[in-house]
Amino acid sequence: MPATDNTPVIVGAGQCVRREATTEAPVDLAAEACQQALAACGSTDALEAIDTIALVKTFADSISIWATDAGTSNNPPQSVAQRIGAAPRDRIYSETGGNEPQSLLVEFFADLTAGRRDMVLLAGAEAIRNERSARRNGIKLDWAESHDEPMEDRGFGKFVANDQEVSNGLVMPVYYYQLIEQARRLRLGQDRAAYLRDMAAMLAEFSEVASSNPHSQFPLPLTEADILGAEPITDLYTKRMIAQDSVNQGAALLLTTVGTARKLGIPESRFVYLHGAAQGIEIDLSLRPDPSRSEMASRVVDAALAMAATDVAHIDLWDIYSCFPCAVTAISDHLGLAPDARFTLTGGLPYFGGPGNNYSTHALAEMWSRLTSGHGKTALIHANGGVMSKHAAGVYSTEPAGISWDTVATVIDTALLAAREQEASPDQGTIISYSINYVAGDPVQAIVLCDTDEGRRFVCCSDPGDRDTLAAMLASEPAGRRVAVRPHPDQEHTLHFQFAELT
Repeated sequence: MPATDNTPVIVGAGQCVRREATTEAPVDLAAEACQQALAACGSTDALEAIDTIALVKTFADSISIWATDAGTSNNPPQSVAQRIGAAPRDRIYSETGGNEPQSLLVEFFADLTAGRRDMVLLAGAEAIRNERSARRNGIKLDWAESHDEPMEDRGFGKFVANDQEVSNGLVMPVYYYQLIEQARRLRLGQDRAAYLRDMAAMLAEFSEVASSNPHSQFPLPLTEADILGAEPITDLYTKRMIAQDSVNQGAALLLTTVGTARKLGIPESRFVYLHGAAQGIEIDLSLRPDPSRSEMASRVVDAALAMAATDVAHIDLWDIYSCFPCAVTAISDHLGLAPDARFTLTGGLPYFGGPGNNYSTHALAEMWSRLTSGHGKTALIHANGGVMSKHAAGVYSTEPAGISWDTVATVIDTALLAAREQEASPDQGTIISYSINYVAGDPVQAIVLCDTDEGRRFVCCSDPGDRDTLAAMLASEPAGRRVAVRPHPDQEHTLHFQFAELT
């Protein structure tokens, strides 16, 4: 059907990478990506039409443990505006989460449809490689900037962990994802060696895609042996299986309406439409009935496909969020598809690069470039934040879409999901998943997810220095074994375990 003037479209995209360290700040890379997106749209008047600049929040501004000593801008959207010569009315700094690029795009498409905005520049960047290189070499970076213009800072957003999880060692995303991964291995009935081989085979194909992507941070193709032989992070993950955040990467999208684009002389060959979208937030990982799956991820992808009136057989291009292998297989398992390289346009977060919350802006930019150059007709982008917690998906095409984005519902209510009850004071339980965490290649802690006999759920951890329990867990399969639990005398919510037969 023909597009109306208020139909929203993506009309430009840009990306940049610095494989070697420089002194540039994230806003410098974001600005370069924005300039590329403006150039890609084909109009010399687009810059003056921008009324909104929105930036995806950097890791450094997301949470204190990621803070940088290089300083930051107090208004990143204005820093970008200043660099590219824009004068936006609105400046937005997003919440935290890898879902934000896709979620923001849907929000802005609703605003564009309703006439609340005319042209939006959506961008983000990370320069973590620059920061780490400077620290190693004793170089003092000064990225601090101060602006007086107003900015809407949306803060952190929903926290996606509970006190019991955090108090028992689940303090890094890799440990949460390990619990998901381990539960999936157990569901499939595979031993550790077979499961590792399958993951490495899938990821080697992702690495091959990244090796030919000019915007990849890590373009060297890795073999299965390379991936398996890297330093272990947990008993299921090596360093080459997980998202790599030591990157210098920026990406940007230019969003407007068909009517504004035509007035600005942007060719219709640049138009990419959104045909279906959905988003939603999962329950806490430890309370998911089946920790190997994400019901919200499944619902989000299904809803996006249904809204687009299509199915997996008609999707030409895929980019499924790939911070950890189970993020990919959560989607491929649900859809009944083999988790091969067709699920990445970029090469994925372990090989293309994991630029903080902004990865999916790169996926969307790559999607726009491929669709507008005739390499595929329909694409699906899945974005993920938290610990497979915040999901957003979109189906895209160069064919016009007839959806009124200002009225259509895209949010799936978390209350629709089933949840287990948490046991705050367990004395015993049965292991259903676990993570054995490593430091410098050595196992140092075990975290176990357990069910009580009554079906309630809890997380607990091994005693500090308890190497015997770790050795026993590595020597034979611990899933299904009984544990005895005792609370830490001084730390609320902290629970230590030993195998029940040893107590």
